[in-house]
Amino acid sequence: MYWCGGLVELRFVSVSKEYDGRVAVKKFDMNVSGGEIVALVGPNGSGKTTLMRIAIGILKPSMGDVIVNGYSITRSPIEAKRNMGFVPDEPYVYESLSGYENIRFIADLWGVNILAKREELIRLAQILEMGAALDDIVSTYSAGMKRKLSFIMALIHDPKVLIIDEITSSLDPKTLATIELILTGLKKRGVAILFSTHILEVAEVISDRIVIIHKGQKIWEGKSSEIRESTSEDKRLKDIFFELTGGPEYDLIMEYLKIREKKWE
Repeated sequence: MYWCGGLVELRFVSVSKEYDGRVAVKKFDMNVSGGEIVALVGPNGSGKTTLMRIAIGILKPSMGDVIVNGYSITRSPIEAKRNMGFVPDEPYVYESLSGYENIRFIADLWGVNILAKREELIRLAQILEMGAALDDIVSTYSAGMKRKLSFIMALIHDPKVLIIDEITSSLDPKTLATIELILTGLKKRGVAILFSTHILEVAEVISDRIVIIHKGQKIWEGKSSEIRESTSEDKRLKDIFFELTGGPEYDLIMEYLKIREKKWE
């Protein structure tokens, strides 16, 4: 066991990962404290998913470690995972089971009494508008419903750390707003929350702090309110900012569409 002490619930310690000599992540350090929401932001292929998979133990780091509520994911993986909930980009669910059976299966793995969690489960399902669908076979679910189910499964054991890969994946704006409310509630309960996204605006709205990663390296870290001021001062960061928001081409497209809209009127 590796105990990190203090209030930090999730810590990346000089994490590096190489694939066949190619560096995917290089000496990445980051802390997420209990009661904090941190957004890991970067263009596609920047290393976000690699870091998430290392954090939950799917991948082994080439160097470094991830500490989850005091436990090393490499040295004490079972204890580390007991403290963690994970919502993947693409849900890992059993298609031939019902939504409720998927939840009960995960609860059994964690040793959670599903009957004792009944009221909380019903409430969460209602908030996510999944109550009536939990008895249906998952193969009949839409991609968005499977993602909602993944959120419920990730929270069933009351994790101290919650990790969400690509928070907007398969979610409509209404559901994303609901997820934001859920995350705010978890934050108040002291849960450390880390989510990844390639959409800067989402990170600004939901998170307390933003960490930008590019080509496997951290290039900026700060409060959400500071990001736009920083992009106006740092040329390199401004280039990344354009990649995350659509860039100058995005502005040209929107301007063109507005002109077309006026013509149609």
